[in-house]
Amino acid sequence: MAANPPSRPGAGVAFNDAKSCKEWLNGLPLTNIPQAQQFVLDALRAVNREEPVGLERLKCLELTRDKIAFLQGEQRARYFGKSLPLSNNDHAAWSIGRSLLEEMETGYRACLAAATAAKGELAPHAPLMMQRIVRYLGAQMLFHAMIYRRFDPALWLRLHGQFADAEREGIADERVKDSLESEDGASTVHEAYVHVVLTQAAYLSEMTAPQIDLLEALLRMWARKVRVLVEPPAEGESGTTFPLAVDLAKSIGARPLHADDRRPTHRVLDVEGLSKSIRRRLKGLQAGEEPASLGLPAEAGAIDALAQLGRLHKLWCEGAPPRPPAKIPEEKSAMLAFGIPEIHFFVTGGAAFEQPDKERVLTRQEQDDLAVFGKVTERTQQLRVADYNFELENWGVVDEMLGAWRLLRPPTASKGVAIGRALALRVGEAAPFFLGMVEALVQETDGRIVITVALFPGKPEPIAVRAADSRNRQNTQWVQAFRLPALERLGIPQSLVVPSGIASRGRGIEVWAGAAKESTVYEVLAHGTDFDRVTVF
Repeated sequence: MAANPPSRPGAGVAFNDAKSCKEWLNGLPLTNIPQAQQFVLDALRAVNREEPVGLERLKCLELTRDKIAFLQGEQRARYFGKSLPLSNNDHAAWSIGRSLLEEMETGYRACLAAATAAKGELAPHAPLMMQRIVRYLGAQMLFHAMIYRRFDPALWLRLHGQFADAEREGIADERVKDSLESEDGASTVHEAYVHVVLTQAAYLSEMTAPQIDLLEALLRMWARKVRVLVEPPAEGESGTTFPLAVDLAKSIGARPLHADDRRPTHRVLDVEGLSKSIRRRLKGLQAGEEPASLGLPAEAGAIDALAQLGRLHKLWCEGAPPRPPAKIPEEKSAMLAFGIPEIHFFVTGGAAFEQPDKERVLTRQEQDDLAVFGKVTERTQQLRVADYNFELENWGVVDEMLGAWRLLRPPTASKGVAIGRALALRVGEAAPFFLGMVEALVQETDGRIVITVALFPGKPEPIAVRAADSRNRQNTQWVQAFRLPALERLGIPQSLVVPSGIASRGRGIEVWAGAAKESTVYEVLAHGTDFDRVTVF
């Protein structure tokens, strides 16, 4: 008979060997995933307090690892890709998931410590335990990235230290079974370490959930192409800059490194093989080949693979330059509007959007106003506008960079934020609105949310648009959009900012300018979560 999970948290040790662990895991209530996660967390905490640690403990961890992967997968949609801040229930689900990863790291560390001290039956499994520790450290970092939350920098020191230990003991390249996170079912400490370092070097605070999914799929394929070198390649002479290097003594990830600055604690990442793989795919995508025909994972079909691969190549293989310096402006706050309909409302000065090719039927109150006063009164107009329930939010200014602002979300804000979302920003009561998008998102450890807003050049002109081809539109309705002017001195063409799903390269789009005028989309300059910025001809 299968052992039943404890009926409440803290009910004691649930299993003490692989057989009882397997039975206990089989009895988990999978119709209630949050409850099952809590049971596993309580069981892990109890087992991790127990002594001694032996081979049975390691077997239990391996069994639990598979179950946790399943449970985390079931809960993933509750926090990954969601607008921030999360609801209390979704944040609680994330917190339990994070704690599970921490306890798994703790369990494998206890087994490794026992193996190191006793040199007994656990000792031959040291490469596996080290690899698992590296994986769980990376998983904790990625788990924080799923909600754009900063993690404790001590995770970097633990990661670097584990890799250094494996390197010193000569087991960093010993292959172990890894059916969960490797393409061919096997991996090494070396590969797991590279996977974590490259993941974090991709600036996850600027990536959407689908982009992160593609990143992870690519690294499952390509992580083993990258070597971590004690001695850099022969061409690493004075003046050379290595695109990526880690310092095992520092609580940070990979950075570009000048050869002249190299110290004994530095390790250089040889990314030449990775660069070749990415460049070959970039060339194929530019030639119009489909992602699948280039051997790219299925996740590449859901996003702009060309843009993402180009971005990753720059960050991993070209030694991306440092970000421009920020300054503290005099302005301490900025007014924000989110989403194209709301932005359109405020850019037009509070005018309700109407179909430009149709005369709107007046409300009963408007008809009465015209009959009595000969015009629609301001009070009636305000009442109609109030039905839209649009409002500006006052965000704190953190700093300003070239073409971008960092802003702090106020506690009173009602709008959620996500990477790629369209917004309008106004600094000062009399200042005009400028369009932009959420380019980066960080949630501090205390829960404060800071966004980086990349502004689009030029003052927006409110317009109406719709897809020109009736087969590509759900109805004939016009929708809100914007025209941004050409800035010839800067070489910036005129562009349109339109809702997602209306414009794609080579397709027709109609713009209302006194009458419907059809154009063809030439290039997609920016692809957000709720908008596209395009040029037309």
